[in-house]
Amino acid sequence: MDDEAAVAAVLVATQLKRFREVCEVDGPIEPRFDGATKHVLLADDRAFLFPRNHTIVGQLERECEVYATVDHPLVPKLLGRWDDPAISPYPFFAVTLIRGSTRGDISPEQLQTLAEQLGVVLAACHDISLERVPRRLWANAWSEPPTTPPTATDCYSPLRELGGADHLAELVAPVVGPAARTTLLEALKAVDAMDPVLAHGDLYEEHLLLDDSGALAGILDWGFGGVLSPLVDFTCSQWASASWAAERSYGDLRRHLWTAYAEHRSAPLPSWDQVHLALTTFDIAALAPESKTHYYWQKSPEWQADRRAAAYNCLKALLQ
Repeated sequence: MDDEAAVAAVLVATQLKRFREVCEVDGPIEPRFDGATKHVLLADDRAFLFPRNHTIVGQLERECEVYATVDHPLVPKLLGRWDDPAISPYPFFAVTLIRGSTRGDISPEQLQTLAEQLGVVLAACHDISLERVPRRLWANAWSEPPTTPPTATDCYSPLRELGGADHLAELVAPVVGPAARTTLLEALKAVDAMDPVLAHGDLYEEHLLLDDSGALAGILDWGFGGVLSPLVDFTCSQWASASWAAERSYGDLRRHLWTAYAEHRSAPLPSWDQVHLALTTFDIAALAPESKTHYYWQKSPEWQADRRAAAYNCLKALLQ
């Protein structure tokens, strides 16, 4: 099926004619159907986003609010919104077109480069003043926003999602001594005390576009973005097994990501050692067989068990 015929899966002939007139699209249109929440029509200079169904409208509205707020060349910028029943039963949007492709297998060298580039972009996005962020984005996608901007103590945090600093320190207490427990608890509390930022919230390879040289070209799909703990963009729990396999040692992906990020953030941050302790403990809790969180839900039980064992070994080494 050629592109013009495939467009009919989104817009039938009468809708397409109206769409071209209203949105001033004269050239070829390339449809993309691989997104879970939206159909995308690529024109020469813009990407048009259409909700797949009525249940997705709110999430796409949220995503486009992020695009209207963030001003970074590697993040799409909102160009327009239309609510025209003659084109679509749902609102649809136009954003700047970022060219690139997603990648599968990755070498250790490529993983380091990608993580460092991503850390720099995240630092710029996380430095956006929360005064610019609309209230709708003051919470995660499945919570009602508060009446006042969230703070470090009440924003969504992966550590609090798993029970909080004291609970997590107690969880791993059997494998660490009293002195080491104090060090760990201090690290967990320092990491959980970071001020909230406008975070992506669902960051992994499928949402990253790379150019032909392998350099980071764009960060897409901000539908779970919101004012959250910065840590949500560093759990990396949705990253593919191939990327984890490219680590030379446990924690490499996060280390490269955090180090570049911290070098470019304007706000004071915990040290990498503290973040490493916190994320290693996070893995132990999130990968526990009895855990009911959404973290790592796509990974096999065998993979989860191996990763949790690596996290335990790493934690012991860090606290010796």
